Amino acid sequence: MKKGLFIFIVLLFGFMLLMAGCSGTDNGVETDLQPESDEVTSSPLPEMPIVITDQMGREVVIEEIPQRIISLSPSNTEIVFALGLGDRVVGVTEYCNYPAEALEKDIVGGFSTPNIEKIIELEPDLILASTIHEEEVPRLEELGIPVMVIESSTVADLFVSIQLVAIVADVPEAGESLVSSMQDRIDAVGSVVAEVDQDEKIKVYYEVYSDPVMTAGQGAFINEIITLAGGINIFGDINENYPQVSAEVVAERQPDIILYPDYHGTADLVLDSMAGRPGWESIPAIQNSRIQAASDDIFARPGPRIVEAIEEAARLFYPELF
Repeated sequence: MKKGLFIFIVLLFGFMLLMAGCSGTDNGVETDLQPESDEVTSSPLPEMPIVITDQMGREVVIEEIPQRIISLSPSNTEIVFALGLGDRVVGVTEYCNYPAEALEKDIVGGFSTPNIEKIIELEPDLILASTIHEEEVPRLEELGIPVMVIESSTVADLFVSIQLVAIVADVPEAGESLVSSMQDRIDAVGSVVAEVDQDEKIKVYYEVYSDPVMTAGQGAFINEIITLAGGINIFGDINENYPQVSAEVVAERQPDIILYPDYHGTADLVLDSMAGRPGWESIPAIQNSRIQAASDDIFARPGPRIVEAIEEAARLFYPELF
């Protein structure tokens, strides 16, 4: 076994032990995940270089602690800033809109269309990519730039993503603290919604698109948000990320509440549109006007703010409990 890979496994095992002991009972925790400053406690890494396995199964050699980081996705940008590494970020995409400090960084293209020439100009020593950048990754590696692919499809994946970035950036304590705080907040919501009987849980329909009708299935991050918030995703039984469904089936499954991305418009406009669909007048969510816009950035972006989505969803589902 390579020395660097052994080091990573030891560190990750320690992280898993930390998470096994994480639990929370305080529901009054702060909602801002951003550190008070960009200064973070740093512990010396083991002898460099190290070798880590990223979330695309690639072995990545890290020759030195990165000081010039480019993020090619909004979720990875949020992870880096939440770890207090904002001062090391030299480039982000045009869609990286959080935190506000990210807007001050150089733009290296769109999410799926990174500008290689601009990236080279910024001289990064680490690029955080996603699986959508499968074609660009080899080109960047040929230029001698380390590229880590960070991709999270579950909360557990997200915790690993945070820990991977923290280890490589030599801020493991910041990673442990962030993950522990997030887990505490998730546990706090869970302890409240655990009081709800199974047959009284809110049935939730999340409409991604209206034409064609598309929703969040079992593989979508939104499905886990709904579940952790104590709801039942009416299409959580479909083993796809974002399946197309018929309006008739939505009506048959009788959701108690309907969520949709906020860029679709105001709740009143969406309610008027949905109420006119055949058969939807009998849906409890329509009858009770329980139509709610959800922040697409927070609900669909696998970053540290996912806990805000869980907390907000729980408040929407069970306002009497929060």
